[in-house]
Amino acid sequence: MNTAPVGNLRHGLIIEAPLRMVDDGASAATSWSFVATVWAAIRAVSGREIVDADGVSARLSHQITIRWRSDLTTAMRFHDGSRIFLIHGLRDVDDTRRRLTCLVEELAS
Repeated sequence: MNTAPVGNLRHGLIIEAPLRMVDDGASAATSWSFVATVWAAIRAVSGREIVDADGVSARLSHQITIRWRSDLTTAMRFHDGSRIFLIHGLRDVDDTRRRLTCLVEELAS
């Protein structure tokens, strides 16, 4: 079984949802609104460096496990201080709705 025991949920993460706003010039901007604070287990999965026109950046993949939530979507993100995790996938590993495993990419420069 690939679920984290409750004792491993030791990282306090903030869940944020996108809030799209349009100004008078019809330009759209996205800000993020607070949804909840959750306890999570974070496990690094992979990492690589990307070289493009903007320079070198890092792509770090993680698996974040939290207690089950039915309202989490891939449009949301996790936030921990200066760390931001974009959610790419959600999985109930053992179909019990006790734990939710999130496949995420950490934004890093």
